Amino acid sequence: MSAQAYGCGACPADSTATCAQCVATADAGCNVNVTPAPNTNKCKEMTDGSLADVVCPGASTVTYCTSPAWSGYGGAGYGGLSLSSQAYGCGSCPADSTATCAQCVATAEEGCNTQVALPSAWTEKFQCYNHVYNASKWNKVAAAVTCYQEHTSPMCNSPGESADGTYTVPHNGCGPCDLDYDLTAKTANKCSDCTTTKCNSASTLAFVLAPLLAV
Repeated sequence: MSAQAYGCGACPADSTATCAQCVATADAGCNVNVTPAPNTNKCKEMTDGSLADVVCPGASTVTYCTSPAWSGYGGAGYGGLSLSSQAYGCGSCPADSTATCAQCVATAEEGCNTQVALPSAWTEKFQCYNHVYNASKWNKVAAAVTCYQEHTSPMCNSPGESADGTYTVPHNGCGPCDLDYDLTAKTANKCSDCTTTKCNSASTLAFVLAPLLAV
């Protein structure tokens, strides 16, 4: 709704997009209250693991729908994909988010932001475990994450004995330690990797007891 006031007189010049006018009479004011038309465009939202169409809220027309995007990582000998955390929903992608968000033109028929499919070249998948730092130690997340790859052998990574709370686990445990081939983390014993599915499931006790056993 524009900021144009209700009142007497003609609309300003060049204001057709923000002002409406009508012919005045002696009976009653013709400029009755303007009720914005409700939005009718639909987008899909994820609920309990399933996508369903919703009419986007608000009175103004929602132009776009959003969905997550795949991004690649890795390099020579190993390549993988991770799906961004962007939600399925109504509206435009945030600024500077082309690598993590996709958008499509909304319509009143059905949500255009359909389930994001795995690119056809990436057919191999396996599982690894993520780790989080809590109470001065690394703890394995109970549920395994699904990893996607181009290489024929799976690879998982986990924090090493020297990893403290400032360390970041690459790609939720999927792939090797050195996805950018900076060897610092691995040579400093902050990261270890392995080559079978779910191979990074070792107990977090190793991270806590190792310094004690060296005493």
